[in-house]
Amino acid sequence: MPPPTTELQVLLQGCLRRQPASQKELVRRFAGSLLAVARRYARSHAAAEDVLQDAFVLVFKNIDRYDAEKGSLHTWMRRIVINTALAQHRRFRYSFEKAVENPPDSADPDPDVLSKLSFDELLRLVEALPGGAREVFNLAVFDDFSHEEIGEILGMPAGTSRSLLSRARKLLQQQIVKLHAHEVV
Repeated sequence: MPPPTTELQVLLQGCLRRQPASQKELVRRFAGSLLAVARRYARSHAAAEDVLQDAFVLVFKNIDRYDAEKGSLHTWMRRIVINTALAQHRRFRYSFEKAVENPPDSADPDPDVLSKLSFDELLRLVEALPGGAREVFNLAVFDDFSHEEIGEILGMPAGTSRSLLSRARKLLQQQIVKLHAHEVV
């Protein structure tokens, strides 16, 4: 007796047959969480929506390549969103910032300042990072890629990825210290 068919499998079958109702339902189920991923890489909400739309086009075009044995559907689509965001960024304006050899030291932010930051405020600080540093920070911190994987994805040596991550952290630290200084005044 064959294993029971899950609701997601039925939805996938409908997407494979290019059924609009199934495609619409897939978008409805996953758009929110995937938009959050796109938002971390895009400079604006509108740009994130463009990334998400392009990513769903790729999802539906390549749905036959999804292999459940390699991971969940969400993980597969999340990777497509990340790759789409990175490709869009490269297409429009891509230049790696030169790594700062000795970024200026700054005082460690007060732990209270960090606890007062909302996730949205932290995301705004990350969004303000220069492009290459922001991408490396997102891939390393939020998406848990190794520097070797980041180097492969972005076409850079792993050492450059490490340097850009260090720069991103220093820049974020400086911004948090500035926020703290404004709150103290």
